[in-house]
Amino acid sequence: MRYLGILAVAFGVAVGGGATAQQRYDGAKIKILSTNSAYDLELKKFAHEFTEKTGAEVQFDLFGYAPTVQKVSVELLTRSDSYDVVYLGSEEFGRYASGDILEPLDNYIDMKSADVQDFIDPVLRLYNKDGKQLAFPHFAATQLLYYRADLFEKAGIKQPPQTWEEFRNDCDLLRKADIQCTALRGQPDTGENIWFWGQVLYGFGGKYFADEPADLTPTVNSPAAVEALKWYTDVMTNFTVPGSISATFDDVVIAMQQGRIAMTVEGAPTAGRILDPKLSKVVGKLGFALPPGGVSGRFPPFAGQAYVIPAASENKAAAAAFLQWATSKDLMKRISLDSTFVAITRTSLWDDPEIRAKHDYDYGHGSFAATYAETLRGAPEWYYPRIPEFKEIGDRLGRALQEAVVRSKSPEAALDDAQGDAVEIVKRAGYLK
Repeated sequence: MRYLGILAVAFGVAVGGGATAQQRYDGAKIKILSTNSAYDLELKKFAHEFTEKTGAEVQFDLFGYAPTVQKVSVELLTRSDSYDVVYLGSEEFGRYASGDILEPLDNYIDMKSADVQDFIDPVLRLYNKDGKQLAFPHFAATQLLYYRADLFEKAGIKQPPQTWEEFRNDCDLLRKADIQCTALRGQPDTGENIWFWGQVLYGFGGKYFADEPADLTPTVNSPAAVEALKWYTDVMTNFTVPGSISATFDDVVIAMQQGRIAMTVEGAPTAGRILDPKLSKVVGKLGFALPPGGVSGRFPPFAGQAYVIPAASENKAAAAAFLQWATSKDLMKRISLDSTFVAITRTSLWDDPEIRAKHDYDYGHGSFAATYAETLRGAPEWYYPRIPEFKEIGDRLGRALQEAVVRSKSPEAALDDAQGDAVEIVKRAGYLK
């Protein structure tokens, strides 16, 4: 059995009144399951400070994104007590938000405190279920348009594209100037090609369901969805670097970082890697803009990454104290200043002079930090539908996108087949009869 008898000697809060990083948890060992992201690696480096303050030891098991998601699924669905804190992306939140799988943080932390209120509200709400806060986010994700101002000038392009049609037309102008246009995510997965393509779908006037949450009839083969896939197939086939058909976000980041492309729409949090002075060939050459939109508007991707406490954990109070410390404003600032991490979830830090000085990346073609903040303000909370089954539907739809790109099916046929499978998924879940 895991350690049960935690000695909690409160310095600032009485025992039972809450969990803070000022309490003692001597003898506790908090086990963390998360990704090997910049934030987690920095957190591991600073964890000795939490141990010094609280007496609780901290052990990290960090893996790549896909293995982490798989391991988290096993841990949570089997109600394992092996870990006390685990990573959870907002696209997976619906799978675990019900059924007493996750421990509400309200049991340990005052949600009305100034510290909690400092979180960016839409990101915090991503992890709220029926009024209970089930996670604290450490990562606010959206996408920006990154573009090479020097190559745009060479191709005669006067400003970054405002619409998806302009994006495609600019690719044509770049090709005529013998410049490789872009790289985009092609890996068939909810967190890869669907994460990017969703904004194209919305921009063209499409949506995943008829009227979420009232009517969950899938609509992934609508005329608007077909047009969105035709656009994606055209750009992927004619204007992306070789290998884009299975490209992950990492491949796209490297293509931009190494100067192989003129523009892309990719994760705002990856700017630190793209512009890492030790690796980048595009420092001083990039501009930043909002992602393009369509006839229905602009819909930047929006998601969060957070830490949750499994309900099966036997160290919940210590884990809650760790969560509060790990996502605190002061530590998040230190991590950002010490690394490439910039996916800040604290409202107050976006205007912090030191953060701006390090991460603004303004080379005369737009402020990165200002563009990031503006994109977050305009990104819809509902970018990913919040039903547990959307991951399965998104993965299936991701395969449909790839089928169209490799031309094993037409866009219409690929989406018709995905529509049929999506209908079966929602019927199985009881949303449709």
